Amino acid sequence: MEVDLKSFCNHIHRNKAKSGWLIAFSLIFMLLGACGTGGENVSPASTQGDPAAALTPTAAPIAAATPEPTPEPTPTLSLSPTPEPVPTVSFAGQAVCTANEYVNIRENADTDSAVIGTLPAGETADVIAYEDGWANVSYDGVTGFVSRDYLITKHTPDIEVPMGDWATVLVNPTHLLPDGFEVELADFEGGQVDVRILDICEAMFADAKADGIDFKLVDAYRSYETQNEQYQKKVNSYIAKGYSREEAEIKAATITARPNTSEHQTGLVLDIVTPSYTKRNKGFAKTDAFKWLNANAQDYGFTMRYKADKQEYTKVIYEPWHWRFVGAEAAKAMKQSGECFEEYMDNTNKNR
Repeated sequence: MEVDLKSFCNHIHRNKAKSGWLIAFSLIFMLLGACGTGGENVSPASTQGDPAAALTPTAAPIAAATPEPTPEPTPTLSLSPTPEPVPTVSFAGQAVCTANEYVNIRENADTDSAVIGTLPAGETADVIAYEDGWANVSYDGVTGFVSRDYLITKHTPDIEVPMGDWATVLVNPTHLLPDGFEVELADFEGGQVDVRILDICEAMFADAKADGIDFKLVDAYRSYETQNEQYQKKVNSYIAKGYSREEAEIKAATITARPNTSEHQTGLVLDIVTPSYTKRNKGFAKTDAFKWLNANAQDYGFTMRYKADKQEYTKVIYEPWHWRFVGAEAAKAMKQSGECFEEYMDNTNKNR
């Protein structure tokens, strides 16, 4: 029901004489009609031309909210952790095993400690540190402890080792020195040596002494006359024992070489013992002096000339005190291969 406000006002005026209750009743009735039933919403079309309706603004539809854009996450730098510094090992030097076969490498500096490896005889290990009677060593990827009783410090000479064909001259019963052979000599430790090896001889003795090893030189260069005198003396000693001269000369030559077949005439030989062990016999091989030479002499160009198992080649008995200079290249090669000088020279000449 639509209410005409103007007609309603005229109606009130014409009937103002009527009682107030009628007016009030009519007003209530008309207002109820205007509200309608069911509470429905008034359509936009029903308000056209109705000033009263125009006074009530129609609520604008609420627009769907545009979501705020999600901000891109600020990239964070993923820093790799700083790697732990790799520990560096400061080596104290090198040592050579002097055991007969090998020495055990133990986990700790204790004879009851677990065995974690072995250091073979004659092999060189890097020494990290010395601790009382033990050496902390590294060998073939194993790091542990070795008793110092089975080690000798390894040295490398700080001077150049001389070299030349003169150093590898082979002298034996079938390779004689020429008659009238001479060599320029220099005094050394109470004897004489080829002047070309003087500095290296001095360096070897000094380096051994720095390790607490005292050498005593008992023989070096011998002249032809001296060599002949010593040989004849040895021959006569065998004749005195009942040998024939021929037998005595053969026997004597295995100990004291005939003149011109002796390396001592070259000035390249040192007969070395110690102040406390002066005998030239196989017992010298048990001394610390021999162990030092066996571990280091090749680096100074010296080789143990007459080995125990090489007499068929050398024709000379085992002489651990007799050290011959041949140059570092040959000495190191023989140390590694186990060859005697005859074998080495024979193989070298074949490969030329």
